[in-house]
Amino acid sequence: MTIRFAFFTDTHHFPGAPHDFGAPKMLTRSKEVLDILPSVINAGNFDFVVHGGDVVCGGSSFNIPNETFVRSLEEAAATFEKITTPFYSVPGNHDCDADSWTYDQYSEHFSVHSPITLVDVAPQLRLALTNVFYEVDVKENGSGLWTDAMDESLRQAAARASQDQCALILILHSWILPSGDGNIGLISKAKRLRQTIEDCPCISMVFTGHRHMNRITAHNDYLVIDTACLIGFPLGYREVILSENGSFTTHFHTLKLPKLIQDSRNRSTDTENRIWEGKLSDRNTKIAIPRLKKIWTESTD
Repeated sequence: MTIRFAFFTDTHHFPGAPHDFGAPKMLTRSKEVLDILPSVINAGNFDFVVHGGDVVCGGSSFNIPNETFVRSLEEAAATFEKITTPFYSVPGNHDCDADSWTYDQYSEHFSVHSPITLVDVAPQLRLALTNVFYEVDVKENGSGLWTDAMDESLRQAAARASQDQCALILILHSWILPSGDGNIGLISKAKRLRQTIEDCPCISMVFTGHRHMNRITAHNDYLVIDTACLIGFPLGYREVILSENGSFTTHFHTLKLPKLIQDSRNRSTDTENRIWEGKLSDRNTKIAIPRLKKIWTESTD
């Protein structure tokens, strides 16, 4: 059994953006990214596709007018409808309404998950799509909160997955592991979430976006995959291949927009750009996931 899927995140679509805001974002060029994305993804012939959040630029950081926010959601949704493979997404902190800080308008086009939605995407493989801003004041907590409801829901999902001899992939917007610069972008109550993952051996992988950096961490016997944004350097998405022996292979593909990539690169120093793109092993790697191997091996015995 081989499963191939694509993961991309932080498209930050902003029609008519007045400027690009903080590096590496290129918000004035977001339409270029949207226009090329469906053909690129469709050509990959993936089994499914996942968006890691921040489809658009809501909230207060970008001062987007509400009518533009509504338009951005409509344009993004219309673009993703052109993707022919099954498409899934989770909310990001900038997907909330530009004025009310709720996800009401976002929910007209995308699933909000309350708090976790389970999807069977392949034999013995299930996604746990998580809204870490469920019942959270996004204005006060832009990285979300791991709540009692989420914890109970994930533990119940893991128990069912174990009974079904099924591996779980947890998808959420915010980081669950701290970085060298501290807890920036880290979900609140991250330690509790990590303990729950530790207690639930069917959870084999965690995918996040949010901080616009590539990073892959083998944390104990599962894998945490953080992915750079699609709206700035290195301007790409992940191809992920899961093999029946429990191996995980990923290739980070940059979009064929060389001028846009260079313009974004020019906004940061070489040191900063190396952080955005991550080490080579954060972009392209092959590694065995002990949990995945154990679940899939046992399911075929």
